[in-house]
Amino acid sequence: MPATLFAATGVDWSEIHAVRLLGIALAVLFLLWAIRRMFGGK
Repeated sequence: MPATLFAATGVDWSEIHAVRLLGIALAVLFLLWAIRRMFGGK
């Protein structure tokens, strides 16, 4: 079970989830910026 594995390493699952969500949000923002730049936006 993954839960016991994370518990053994002392890593909080909610912390990992938050970091993953932050990474996804940054990726989306970067994609939006790249698309706007490609179409001549600032």
